[in-house]
Amino acid sequence: MIRNLYIQNFVLIEKLALDFNEGFSAFTGETGAGKSILIDAISLLCGERASSSVVSAGCEKAIIEGTFDLSNDQTAVAVLQEAGFACDGDVTFTREITKSGKSVARIDHRIAPLSLLKEVLMNQVDIHGQRDNSYLLNTSNHLHLLDAYLKDEKQCEQVKQAYDVYHGLLQEKYRLEHETFNQDDLEFYRYQVNEIESADLQIGEDEILQEKEKRFEMLKDSYEKINEIFHLYHEHVADQLYEINRLMGSLKDEAMASVSDTVNDCYYALDDAFTTLASIKDEMDLSEEEINQMEERLFTINRLKRKYGNTIEDILRKKDELQQMIDSFENRQEYLQRIESRIIRAKKEYESCAKTLSEIRTSQSHRLDEEIESQLKDLLLVNARFKTVFQQENEPTAHGAENCEFHISMNKGETLKPLSKTASGGELSRLMLGLKVIFTHLMGIETVIFDEIDTGVSGPVATAIGHKMKSLSSTCQVFAVTHLAQVAACGDTNYFVSKADDGTNTRSTVTMLDEEGVIRQLALIASGVISESSLNAAKELYERNHG
Repeated sequence: MIRNLYIQNFVLIEKLALDFNEGFSAFTGETGAGKSILIDAISLLCGERASSSVVSAGCEKAIIEGTFDLSNDQTAVAVLQEAGFACDGDVTFTREITKSGKSVARIDHRIAPLSLLKEVLMNQVDIHGQRDNSYLLNTSNHLHLLDAYLKDEKQCEQVKQAYDVYHGLLQEKYRLEHETFNQDDLEFYRYQVNEIESADLQIGEDEILQEKEKRFEMLKDSYEKINEIFHLYHEHVADQLYEINRLMGSLKDEAMASVSDTVNDCYYALDDAFTTLASIKDEMDLSEEEINQMEERLFTINRLKRKYGNTIEDILRKKDELQQMIDSFENRQEYLQRIESRIIRAKKEYESCAKTLSEIRTSQSHRLDEEIESQLKDLLLVNARFKTVFQQENEPTAHGAENCEFHISMNKGETLKPLSKTASGGELSRLMLGLKVIFTHLMGIETVIFDEIDTGVSGPVATAIGHKMKSLSSTCQVFAVTHLAQVAACGDTNYFVSKADDGTNTRSTVTMLDEEGVIRQLALIASGVISESSLNAAKELYERNHG
């Protein structure tokens, strides 16, 4: 969701800072005041292309900055982290457009490609207007939307996995039938297989050897230092310390007795310490032969990694691929027969999974049809009929044995037609609103923006639209630019967009209204004047939606 928005020198807006809440936010104001400018600013923030025409006259650049809460969008967080951005939930996105047409994008104040902004925010904001090409009108999305509603992801994944196996075998068969090797190729493949096999690689042995190498390096360093210590001790300390201790012991002066005892204790303590150190040294197994074997083995493994893969698993897989190529060449007919048998089994497995998925879809799609019709009736499209229509695929696909398309009939007696080819204007807007109540949450969309979709409607229809937007706001953040009091009255937060002329420039401002301000604005929208009766009617409308 959008937490806040800052706009500077953008079209008619000189400077604007807004904080947004969850729920339903309604934007009202006179025509031309700049309500749609806010929508355009958010569009640019989400990665839309910009031109220098959006920079206010006389200004060097326009700035649009918004903070989004991405804590519920794990895909967006993953994309940011992969691009090297830390993400703890709230992320700030910035667009700067200069009067020369240059555009700079930033994420958390670091320059980023515009494509990254678009990828991160693609599921955050859905901007809907009367003429937009909504994802709901794109037929290629319909099967995905149905599956998301039915929550059949597990079966869809099983179908995809079965298809991948089947398709992979078909590709292998095609390769066998069309690919040819000469004798030199075959000899080279044999050489590579023998090279890998002769190494007798064991999975994980490289990690064990690397750890052993580190331990040897540590022991080698300690061993060399111990040798140096023994050299110093025996060459320069041991004999002299022995002679000092002997001479101290020969002193008869009682006053020296305590000093002599201390020296004697130190001598024998040091002698014991070096005896212990000698034992530790003896326990250090630094077999030159073992070290050489280890280094040679690591050299062999690393050489094979450079040629065949980054891991031992990769090398062994490469060996299997090479052996498979050799076998397919030497025993092509037999190999083709084996592949054909595997293809038959894989196709049966795919068809079984696809059949189960088809049964789920065809038997449960009526639930979606009925819920959508219910939503549309709430929007006073009482004669609307909705149906998920299936078409069988000619060949197996990763999404199953069928595709689907949403069909709609808006009027009694009218035949069902594809959603993308029916309805217009206010009807289409109400239809899209009803669909979005169901699909927005399933698509992971956090903010839905409606730009004057209530144009051309009034009375009970306007009330129904307002209530449906309010219903939608229980699962996502909703912004609506509206001219209708019935819609604005349903807003949890109301903003008033106004325009002023100082004699030189025209500027738009946006103000968040308190309850009294909302009621005055509702009265003005509904009747065109502020009077006692219009205020009473507006207050009643407001309280009816906020009781």
